[in-house]
Formats: sequence, structure tokens, C-alpha cells
Amino acid sequence: AERPKLLEAAGIKTGRQGGRAGRAAQMRSLLLLAFVAHATCRLHTLRAPPVHALATRPATQQRSLAPLCTALEDDRGANMMEEGMYNFNKLLIDSVYDLICLIYNKNDLSKNSIAECTARFYVLETVARVPYFAYLSVMHLRETFGSRVPGDKDRMRTHYAEADNELHHLLIMESLGGNSSIVDRTLAQTMAFGYYWYVTLVYAVDEQAAYHLSELIEDHAFNTYDTFLEKNEAALKTMPVPAIARKYYEEENPFLFDLFCTVVEPETEPFAIANRPKLQSLYDVFVNVRNDEREHWGAMSSLVSTGTVRAAGAAGVSSTRPAAGTGLGAWLAPYLSRTTPLPPGPVDGGLRGRQ
Repeated sequence: AERPKLLEAAGIKTGRQGGRAGRAAQMRSLLLLAFVAHATCRLHTLRAPPVHALATRPATQQRSLAPLCTALEDDRGANMMEEGMYNFNKLLIDSVYDLICLIYNKNDLSKNSIAECTARFYVLETVARVPYFAYLSVMHLRETFGSRVPGDKDRMRTHYAEADNELHHLLIMESLGGNSSIVDRTLAQTMAFGYYWYVTLVYAVDEQAAYHLSELIEDHAFNTYDTFLEKNEAALKTMPVPAIARKYYEEENPFLFDLFCTVVEPETEPFAIANRPKLQSLYDVFVNVRNDEREHWGAMSSLVSTGTVRAAGAAGVSSTRPAAGTGLGAWLAPYLSRTTPLPPGPVDGGLRGRQ
């Protein structure tokens, strides 16, 4: 109940207010508010007692000065981050996602065409691929000024492969008619433009905060595709495979595809690469797209927790969790927290345990 009041206080309309034509302006306002709040939190943290007292960050992750998103571990080894920033990131991503779902609520192929249903996926994919460009932009700029941090080369290659994978998701949705409306294209591109600059600025200040944003997005993406598959399995199995999907998943050189699959899992795991279905219908295409989002989630979760993209299997990756907040983070927590509980990590049957 607090979240809509908070957004309205900032001049951002919620619900169905403002009409579809005003959504782009609302998204710009939301992104501007997000960056201002992030910067405010960070400036306050530079003056606040460090959260390092709770746990020590690995030396390879100490690039930022007094980072707001210090990696913490509880007794079970689950990755944790400062509560205020965790809640703020979750508020931002959940708000944008809820707004997209409010506008694009057609999810049933028995009532709507495939083009109408994939309009939401088109918008989501247009926005979801942006962070990987932002990461690469900052890393390239750092290289230009002489940065040679060990491991950055591997991360850059992985982020490029992730961007290429998301591009093909976007091309698949376009081939299904998801971008047929100029309104949808304008909204998606406006959101992507603003989000690119926001993530670029956040990544330049605090890499883990930026990776956590993508972790949350990919978690939403996985669940969105999973729900769509469950609801429309019969209809999807009667539809043909788009040519662009067959070319990407079966015909092209798999080098880039293999590069972004960084969390290696045994073949006994249902989501392992070896168990992916061959493309016989549109259903199989969406299964592969869903599983791709799971791979992205694993890489982002690993980056938040360890600073590397290669975790030791599903058991080595878990959803980021909030630690006790300090300073402004603790003060903002009651206003930014969601009423729904945080989904458990893979060890506890979370995203990586859902099938």
C-alpha cells in the first residue's frame, strides 16, 4: 500500500491513470527518481558506518569505495546485500515489471492472437537486453583509460554473448508480430533508452548493484515465460518454429550460445543444456527462451555473490538476499519493502528449483 503513495508523491501516476499515451513520460520520471534515490543512498552510505563489520568482501570485489552492495554471507553461505539497496532495486524492477504487465495483460492464446500475446515479451526483451550493453560500455571505457583488471576480459565476452542471446529473443518476438504496433515500439524503445543510461551510471558506481538489477529482471523473465508455457502448452505445440529460432538454436555456430551458459549443471538436472528439447513446435522455442533466461539469472546471481560469472553448478548459485540495513537503507526499508516474500534461492527450491 505504501509503494503507490510513494510513487504518487514523486509525481508518478499509478494504476490506470494517465492513459496509455502517457506511459513513456511516466517511465522517464520513474527512472529519474530511481537514479536520484540511488545516488542519495550512496552519498549517505559514504558517511555511514561501513557494513564491512558484518562480513569481509573478497579482495577481487573491492573496486568501489565503501560499496553500498557489499557481499555478505549468512551461516548458510547465501549471498546477501545491504537491505536498503536490495529493497530499492526490487522496488524499481517490480514497479516497472508490474507496469508492463498492467499494460500488456494478454496472455491466453485461446482468447488472443500470438502477436497480441508476444507484445509483452517484445517490450520485456527490448528492456532486458539493455544492461549488458551498459556493462560493456563502462568496461570498454575503463579499458580505454588503462584498466586491466583480471577477469574483466571473460566478463566482457560473456556480456556480449548475453546481449546476442537477448537480441535473438527479440528477433523471435518480432517474427511473431510482437512489435507490430508503433505504440509498443515507442514505449519499449523509450524505456530502453532511459534504462541504459541509468544502468550505465549505476554500474560505474557500484557493479554489484547493477548486476542485482539484472538478476531481478531475469527472475521475472523466467517466471513470465514459464507461466505462458503452462497456460498455452496445447496451442503452442500446434504452431510452427520461426525461421530465426531454428537458425539460432540449431544452425548457427554455437560459440556465443555456449559462452553465456556459465553455470554448468549435470545432465541429471532438467534445465541442463543436454536436456533442452529439439525444435518441433513453437512450444519448444519458448522452452529454450525460458531456459536462456534462467542461464542469465545464474550468471547475474554469481556475479553478485562472487564477482565471477562461473559458479560451480546450480548448488553454487542462490538468489541475493537482504542483510540488515544501516543508515538511510534501514530508514527507507519500511517504505520500499514488498508485501510478497522474497522467492527462496535454488538450494531452497526457488527459481532454479521450479520446473
